[in-house]
Amino acid sequence: MRQIVKTFGVVTANDHVDFEALPGEIHALLGENGAGKSTLMCQLSGVYRPTSGEILLDGQPVRLTSPLEAAKRGIGMVFQNFRLVPTLTAVENILLGEKGPFWHGPAWKKARHVEIGEFAQRLGLKIPLDIPVELLAVGEQQRVEIVKTLYRGVRFIILDEPTSVLTPNEVDDLFQTLRRLKQEGKTILITTHKLKEVMAVAVSLKKK
Repeated sequence: MRQIVKTFGVVTANDHVDFEALPGEIHALLGENGAGKSTLMCQLSGVYRPTSGEILLDGQPVRLTSPLEAAKRGIGMVFQNFRLVPTLTAVENILLGEKGPFWHGPAWKKARHVEIGEFAQRLGLKIPLDIPVELLAVGEQQRVEIVKTLYRGVRFIILDEPTSVLTPNEVDDLFQTLRRLKQEGKTILITTHKLKEVMAVAVSLKKK
């Protein structure tokens, strides 16, 4: 991200921000609530568009007009407020937006169920696949969101205040997952206001 400016009317949320991240790195964007961390990441994930400045992937400028466009380019975001359909199961939430006969074709659905289970297991993420997500613990819901994001093949994953609703044990589990993703070459970016926690995993901190 190069010289990013984002304004909302007369309010400047991001003022000429530069940021660079490489494969296999974990970075933390640190700042108080309202500092503009999430706004910056929403531009990287295609939710907002910069007022000025540019976003580069592999050294080339890109225009991210939507989260779908960002996902196509390998960027995904897990929001602080999870974007799950409460009455659907974990598998159904993960498959939302996928091309294919989602609500029919039992063979297709069964194959995706097996595939997602194996995918989550490789990531070391234990999630109940067939239970409505509204019945899952918060940490489990977050794992569903992470699997949902990674299942789309992203190489750059953003987590917005990921520890804010987790228990200490769930935080430990999350950080173990992030370390595994780092070893796989994923680029991970965390927004947070909790310095002590991210010091355990982040290779760099950028203060907002």
